[in-house]
Amino acid sequence: MNKKTTAFISLLLCATTPYIYADHSDMEEVNITGIQTNPSMSLEISPNNEPVVDSASLLKKVPGANINSNGAVTGIAQYRGLYGDRVSINIDHAPSLTGGPNSMDTPLSYTPPMLLKSLNVHRGIAPVSAAQESLGGHITANLDRGQFSSGNETEFSGGVSSRFNSTSDGFSNALKSVLANDTHKLSVLASHDEGDQTHFDSNDEIGGTQYRRSRYDISYGWKNDDTVIEIFGGQLDTRDTGTPALPMDINYIDSDMVGVNLTKSFDDVVLSGNLSYNHVDHLMDNFSQRPNSMPTMFRQTNATAHNTAWSFEVKFPLAIGSSDGFLSIGTDGNETIHTATITNPNNAMFEVKNFEEVERDSYGMFTEWEGNIGNWKVETGIRYTRVSMDSGDVSASGMMGMMGLNAGILASSFNSGDLDEDYHNVDLVLNASRELNANTTLNLGLGRKNRAPSYQERYLWLPMPATGGLADGRSYTGNLDIDKETAYEVTVGIDWISKNAWANPQLFYRYIDDYIQGVPSTNMVANMFSTMMSGNSALMFDNIDAEMYGADLGYGYKLSDHFSIEGTLSYVRGKRDDEDDNLYRVAPLNNRLALVYVGHETELKIESVLYAKQSKVSSFNDEEKTSGYGIINLLGNHKINQQLTVSAGVENLFDHKYQDHLAGYNRNSDSDVAVGDRLPGAGRNLYVSFAYNW
Repeated sequence: MNKKTTAFISLLLCATTPYIYADHSDMEEVNITGIQTNPSMSLEISPNNEPVVDSASLLKKVPGANINSNGAVTGIAQYRGLYGDRVSINIDHAPSLTGGPNSMDTPLSYTPPMLLKSLNVHRGIAPVSAAQESLGGHITANLDRGQFSSGNETEFSGGVSSRFNSTSDGFSNALKSVLANDTHKLSVLASHDEGDQTHFDSNDEIGGTQYRRSRYDISYGWKNDDTVIEIFGGQLDTRDTGTPALPMDINYIDSDMVGVNLTKSFDDVVLSGNLSYNHVDHLMDNFSQRPNSMPTMFRQTNATAHNTAWSFEVKFPLAIGSSDGFLSIGTDGNETIHTATITNPNNAMFEVKNFEEVERDSYGMFTEWEGNIGNWKVETGIRYTRVSMDSGDVSASGMMGMMGLNAGILASSFNSGDLDEDYHNVDLVLNASRELNANTTLNLGLGRKNRAPSYQERYLWLPMPATGGLADGRSYTGNLDIDKETAYEVTVGIDWISKNAWANPQLFYRYIDDYIQGVPSTNMVANMFSTMMSGNSALMFDNIDAEMYGADLGYGYKLSDHFSIEGTLSYVRGKRDDEDDNLYRVAPLNNRLALVYVGHETELKIESVLYAKQSKVSSFNDEEKTSGYGIINLLGNHKINQQLTVSAGVENLFDHKYQDHLAGYNRNSDSDVAVGDRLPGAGRNLYVSFAYNW
């Protein structure tokens, strides 16, 4: 253990010794549901005024957040430079399940924007009760299933909405229907998104960006004075959707989701829990939606996954000394199984068991305390999580010559390895805030967070680009000897508000022991196989040391009764600590500033989006630098009456050609973008939408 790690643990343990518990119910959150601005960064967005197809795109409006985009509905959440499995995402209180080994069905693709009620982003260090592995932050997505009414008379409410986007000739439609009184609530949700290739630079097209997705959900809720229960079931149906930054496209994703959420109170004691089950059946290929002139190289992968997850928590008053507060004690679990098999429809002999009955089961327990100690509001907690991983035997057949021989050697070596492994994670978090004066609050945070490796990072036995959406074009192998990641983080910030202005800057520093990324493989057989397949030797997932630091803030100023400005600014720096290199796919400095007019039933916004160049790139991943850019967006909506709202606007008003640093590199040759070039941003997009509610 290095000196930085030892010093941080000592500081954190000293800080948490007097009060080793916390509750996150009042944690500062970003609630994305419009464009309403306040110092707690609660942003409200509704289907009629944000013309996005991928809900992950909404994160660009959150300080410190962004997305890695591999396709039209395949956005991977990024927070303060970390992304993928490092960012925990729950959907309606349940852990999300990504079925494909390359994250084509990213968690937020299961929550289309027109059905979304809110995204809750824990700013800074997430409390230990929020999730088992939240090293890179925590996000909760909630579908809009309506509310109980105030009386015993049954009321029928809901809405229909529709939107057209010109940049992809795309349509989005949604239906929300709720039948409720003060005791019962039945809701039905449905949405459909469909679009063609995305245009850029006038009439050029980004090949492989078509999409077609349907989402259905039904739920029943019951409540009385002390109990609320909701049972839900849903289905996601994605068809013929391109992912040009990945080696294959989506043929179909069929997912089923069921669950139940429960809250019950006994005077001052509150019990809450949930139980959920998800199943994913996912087929992808490299020939049906992109050119492939070599039938012998046709590949399709059928991936299946399912998980069962649960949580239970009890919260009750507990004073520590003279300090009043609340203690929470909870437990949770998530059992998952992944399988992926690669075949060639032109060769019945060809079959690669890429992942075979891979198990990743996590079981946790935590305790938190929240209360006031002197002038400080304190939230502090500790969590223990055991992650157990195992895999079935793998195999490869139908390969000729040296490739077949090498694949057989790699499979035999993998099957004889130590596949069963347990990881033991202990997380510690302390968040504290104190009013400095009537307008200013000081916020401090200390955290130690852990993440066990993903199933790809441990069990990818044959050199493949199946890397959870990393999309750097390289072939990787897993590592049975890989260690968990451990991050130590410090945050310092203030919330400031005056009569006409507000700002909430935060500084953060994060040091990560055993950060997982690819390193040159020393396995000669794997390197030989990878070179024959791609021309490059293989990379192997392994542990390095890394550090990340930066700052982000939301801010606003009220110019008059009708005009205001609002914005976000984000900066993060990520680099290796053991070598002179930078971390891969980290967002550059960016700022979003809007002038907003709010008048009688009308809202208008002109928005400037600026991104700096990114020259701090990963030479190890052959990451290319990108230039800075700026675009202008015009957005507006008008409420015609109590039921009908119409919205319209133009994104990228001047049709500026630019490259988003977090977009992947093109792998589809049927495109106006050269293979290997970074995918450009969308061109000018004219949109119009309406929402009718009753």
